[in-house]
Amino acid sequence: MKMNARMNRLTVLAVAITAISGCQSLNTGLDSVSQTVREAGAKHGMLILCGVGAVGGAIIGAKVGGKKGALIGGGLGTAAGCYAGSIWEAKMKALEQIAHDENMSIQVQSLSLEAPAANTAGTDGGLVALVQDESMFTSGSAQLTPSGKRQAQKLAQAFAQRPGDGKEIDQRRFLVVGHTDATGSAGFNQKLSEQRARTVGKVFQDAGVKSDRIYYQGAGSSRPVANNETVEGRSSNRRVEISEMKSEDILVKRVQAESSNAKYAVYSAGTQKKAETAVKAPAKAKRADAATASTPPHISTKSSRTASAPVSESPESSARVNFGGVLASNERSVTASIKPKSGGFAFISSAHASDLPIQSCEEDAPRETGQVLSLSTDKPLIDHKTYEYMAGYNNRVWAERVNGNLLTITPVSILKENAAVDRQPILEIVKDYDAGNRKSLKAIQGIANTYEGETQVLYRVFAKDPNAAVSCIDVVFEKNAAQATKGQVFYPRGQSAYVAKFVPIKAS
Repeated sequence: MKMNARMNRLTVLAVAITAISGCQSLNTGLDSVSQTVREAGAKHGMLILCGVGAVGGAIIGAKVGGKKGALIGGGLGTAAGCYAGSIWEAKMKALEQIAHDENMSIQVQSLSLEAPAANTAGTDGGLVALVQDESMFTSGSAQLTPSGKRQAQKLAQAFAQRPGDGKEIDQRRFLVVGHTDATGSAGFNQKLSEQRARTVGKVFQDAGVKSDRIYYQGAGSSRPVANNETVEGRSSNRRVEISEMKSEDILVKRVQAESSNAKYAVYSAGTQKKAETAVKAPAKAKRADAATASTPPHISTKSSRTASAPVSESPESSARVNFGGVLASNERSVTASIKPKSGGFAFISSAHASDLPIQSCEEDAPRETGQVLSLSTDKPLIDHKTYEYMAGYNNRVWAERVNGNLLTITPVSILKENAAVDRQPILEIVKDYDAGNRKSLKAIQGIANTYEGETQVLYRVFAKDPNAAVSCIDVVFEKNAAQATKGQVFYPRGQSAYVAKFVPIKAS
């Protein structure tokens, strides 16, 4: 029994060591690896990961079996680390050679699966390469240029190589995501990026990867990594992202994590809106927080409208409403307080908490991202999506009075899985509600995006009608209770953007 127990511990130990050795970072879900690190991986990948395996193995071994366990663990760790190092080294050398020969910009990232518990070692999930597509495609087209076709073929051949001796069952999955800058419409950019991603996916198929292992997605301009207001930023945003995951389960996790990744909210997905500063200071307006009643108005829990039905705008909906706010440029966004989530594929590390979306919705634009599709069927990936709602956010009406006006969101519909939006909301305004008016302005169809934190969710709604009385809304909802703790409503006033406090209450 003692021998069997000891063997079981060593089996667990070997698995744990393999998980440590395959990772470049244990603290972030996706940490960018610079060109220097990429070159180090290509030249010294074996030595680097052999060392990581030995140290990690000794640490875990000591916890399991004392000094003797540390010795055994160190040996197992070295072997596992060297194996992972050989795979990493070969892949890095291939990508480095392609970047050199083709004069391409390729950023390599380590894809790490974090354990939910604190201080737990992560697991190597795969690799991500970000390739600038400056010369890969004909402008405005999904057709590869002659040089782009050659580059895509080289990349496909590098990724198609099987790890190890090739005898193990290959469970890898590949995801190609197309990205654009914010020039042009979001819809056009999404479709173009999807077509380009599919084109690259077909090149992977031609390189020997089975089509049922390849997936593609058009993210359009929804996931910027740089400022769209600069030439350099737009160039960085135009990219093809190639991910290699060890299994379909990891692919699903990757897709789910990226769907609400807060790092993409740092930069605007559209043209920046610059609120003009008034030359003459406006008369002191009553602040929205002072004007908000302490008790919520009576609101029906069911909307008389269907959220999914199209809403036709009329001049009435464009009527200006005074929400008693201040210049948006003078007010801090409520998004700065959101703490990043941990566990799974953390969309942003705690070390980069300051990089969370500090800008407001007024400085952003709606995100339009396509589904992840299978190259073999062109049908959506079965991502195990559930329709279990986050407690308290199951298609309920949320509303509050702001400077005597009633502002309603119908419905707030947030799924438990990755805080995804299920049903799109409608915004309704009853002007001068406190003065006895009960007739609402024409309903405003909204587009909602969410960003999930550790304990909170940022719920961001944009008005589809550019002439609506409200531009957009940011609300911070608590995950463990159906409660809004912070919120802002942005609205036009003259040629400037104004903001007022708006913390809605769930209708009973």
